[in-house]
Amino acid sequence: MTRTGHKQEFEKEAKSIKRAGINELLIHLEKTDFFTAPASTHFHGAHDEGLLLHSLSVLDVMTDFDKVLGLETERSKLVTCALFHDVCKANFYAKEIRNKKIDGKWHEVEVWAVKDQFPMGHGEKSLFIIQKFISLDDDEALAIRWHMGSYDPGVHFNYPSGAACSQAMRQNKLLPLLTSADLAASYLIEEWKEEK
Repeated sequence: MTRTGHKQEFEKEAKSIKRAGINELLIHLEKTDFFTAPASTHFHGAHDEGLLLHSLSVLDVMTDFDKVLGLETERSKLVTCALFHDVCKANFYAKEIRNKKIDGKWHEVEVWAVKDQFPMGHGEKSLFIIQKFISLDDDEALAIRWHMGSYDPGVHFNYPSGAACSQAMRQNKLLPLLTSADLAASYLIEEWKEEK
């Protein structure tokens, strides 16, 4: 995927939300590595700006899905959920050197590794960070909290997490929309670099 002006596009979309605190949230993200970080260590978006591109891709897909499904979701909800669902990944990755066998010989290679500076979880961590700056309605909060769907380890236990995620999915159209867009962007649009 080739995009130009990634950060400017992100900021323009974010400012379209028109909520108190949005500028402060953007200033906060500027103080982190959000705009330069990868989206993962070695899967989708495992490169500089991967997280930024992933967030924009999720917005594109959510917008398309919403239109195709005729849901008519308020644009600010789509933008809020798509752009900020993974703010938990800011200051989460760091580069390190590892040995890797290439063509039968060991080489030192630079890789991304998890170095979580604030280990609070995933969706719940994004919620915590976002709500320091802007308010979210119930649908947005549930969508961001549970956007990992079946990839959230807690949902595999009926109580309390599994039951809560299932209930949220049933009562909130924004949640399956975000989860589906996140998966589609990750698996169908973005570059994957799996370690072999």
